[in-house]
Amino acid sequence: MFITADESTFYSYPSLPRRLIPSFYRKNKYPPYGVRKIEAIVGAKVITPESLENLPGGVLGVYVNDPLGMTEVSKGLQEVFGDPPFHVEAFRMFSERLRALKGKFKVIVGGPGSWELALDPPDWVDTVFVGEAEETLPKLLRQGEFPKVVYGEKAKRFFPIKSPSSLSEVEVMRGERRVPMDVVKEELRVQSRRGRVNLIANDLFSYGEGLEVLLRTAREYGEVYFSHVTQESSANVDLQAVKEILGLNQRNWRSPVLLSKWGSCRVEEVEREVLKELNENFIYPTVYIEEEKATEYFAFKSILIPLPNTPRYYEVLYKCWLHNRELLHFKFARVVDYVLRKNAETKGEYLKRLNLRENFFKFLLFFVRSYFSL
Repeated sequence: MFITADESTFYSYPSLPRRLIPSFYRKNKYPPYGVRKIEAIVGAKVITPESLENLPGGVLGVYVNDPLGMTEVSKGLQEVFGDPPFHVEAFRMFSERLRALKGKFKVIVGGPGSWELALDPPDWVDTVFVGEAEETLPKLLRQGEFPKVVYGEKAKRFFPIKSPSSLSEVEVMRGERRVPMDVVKEELRVQSRRGRVNLIANDLFSYGEGLEVLLRTAREYGEVYFSHVTQESSANVDLQAVKEILGLNQRNWRSPVLLSKWGSCRVEEVEREVLKELNENFIYPTVYIEEEKATEYFAFKSILIPLPNTPRYYEVLYKCWLHNRELLHFKFARVVDYVLRKNAETKGEYLKRLNLRENFFKFLLFFVRSYFSL
């Protein structure tokens, strides 16, 4: 079996329209974590998307995150930018290539976004695989039968990845189940070559007894990051212990996505006491929040992502950027400042016309002249 993904997903491009990604953007050296998981589970060979036409045939796995742009975040991004994120276009182009090769492979599409395709499976797909792969995928390959849609059983055994992935991820929980520590340690070892590891869980702080041991273990392999926490678990965990174990301070802070509940990034209402406690321990969460409520939380250190809802959205987006900029110090911060200010002034039209892919250096020269003449 071979395993790959479309260009955007395979190389972890940012969730922006293609025209806003400069042509010199540096691709990630390693494939996504989900691709590495399939490699470990069934011994699949990882191939780059450019290699597709050179394959001899056989079974081809295609990993997808959000192929049709149906997630809440992608829908919001499309409204902001006027075009869907590049991963939607990249999947469409990849689909056309696979359609031209129909019959050469048995194509299995799986991953977090496979549910989008299960609603109406494309003609070039033999099987849309929804759910966990550890138990069901090996059976599917052994039997050699490929139903149009297959739902994976819950894993009874977890397989450690064999090579690094794009974001140094280490799965420590899947739903409410803990990944066995021997698997976690092996993945920490594999992922640590870049000096950092990223603990993946629906809600890391719900890990329960043993969380501090887990964090201390992970800390032995480098800087420790984590993906998601909920408000409820944040209120019930020893945040000071987390801070001390990870060595957090004003220059070394963390920004996991803060959730109200599993399965939705949108936070209806942020508990101020939770934010206060997180901030005091140098955790400045990323919060997806209704635009009308965003400015209520400017008193707290956080990365605020307003979700569009009214004609005032672009003004709110710019204000949130000014708030976020206090934490985000990077090379092109002034460029972002300029773009979002112009976008607010034009009520969103500026971003919908901007093309950095073909005209980045012309834009940069124009920006320098315009910004410093203010």
